Amino acid sequence: MSQGRELDTPYLKFLLVPFIVFGLAPFWQSNAQRIANKLWVCYIVGAILCFATAYAQVHGWLDAWLVGEGNGRAGGAVNPIYFGNISLLLGLLGLLSGLKLARRHGALGWGLLGWFALLCGLLASVLSMSRGGWVALPFLLLIVVASAWARRQKGRLIGIVGVFLAGILVAQALMPGDVLRHRVGLAYTALLSFDPNASQDSVGYRLRMWKHALDVTVEHPLFGAGPGSYVFEAEGVDSPRFRHAHSDYFNAAANLGLLGLLALLFSYAYPAWRFFRLSRSVEPWRAEIALGGLLVVTGYAIFSLTDVMFYRSIGTVFYLGTVTLLLALAEPGQEATRTERIGP
Repeated sequence: MSQGRELDTPYLKFLLVPFIVFGLAPFWQSNAQRIANKLWVCYIVGAILCFATAYAQVHGWLDAWLVGEGNGRAGGAVNPIYFGNISLLLGLLGLLSGLKLARRHGALGWGLLGWFALLCGLLASVLSMSRGGWVALPFLLLIVVASAWARRQKGRLIGIVGVFLAGILVAQALMPGDVLRHRVGLAYTALLSFDPNASQDSVGYRLRMWKHALDVTVEHPLFGAGPGSYVFEAEGVDSPRFRHAHSDYFNAAANLGLLGLLALLFSYAYPAWRFFRLSRSVEPWRAEIALGGLLVVTGYAIFSLTDVMFYRSIGTVFYLGTVTLLLALAEPGQEATRTERIGP
């Protein structure tokens, strides 16, 4: 991949955010609740389709264009890591969507569909065999549980535990043998046997790439070595060559220096802070939207520890599109703000 193409993929799309926000925010504010209701349905459908795609792909029911990367891993039409991580987020957003629509329409079916969407997202993540999503899952569930606890939503707490246990049982039934246990065991074994000069498993390569990124950052601390300049190539004739550090944080530090790393941290910290404040909104539907946005930002912040979520267009577009849209919908308009100050 050329440097120009890499620069276009992960970085320049951030420049679209101001145009989207200032150009469409007035329209979103005047139609916020209507757009939100349609968005909820899209998240539910998206989570279910992710699982359907993953299940069909693992069982070889799909054509060659969705074969993925093999090795029994579901990846949709993209990388299994991106597919698994985004599926997990869609499952959590689908849960919030179903519960919100159930309260709005007084229909139990929407609530059940939301729980089913969460289960589908969890299973799609499992079928992708992407361990980064499994690391993020406890933290994401903790956010949902904390929100439910603060709002005294006992039904949601019980449902989360039930769906999580059901997901484990169904995942064990879908995956042959002890694949999940073996996958986790490989990571543990790789950590114990790590050799900074010779490890060639997925975990070992990551650690070696991170070390190389740190070395590059030390040499170019402020501005980095330049966008797209990071290259890691292990010794040996058939050794693979990597053009990213397999971590957004290390990748940003090596390519863009400490200033680039601070910019990346800000792209997570500011939306997270805004969503956290808006999640305590007096309008329940805005609070649910903000909670969904907080889940997306937190998920990406954790995913970025072990992969480059902004290296390919799918990861960049999903984050920018989802965060920008949810933030615009969660922000109260001038009339809503005036009502809160004056009172009913």
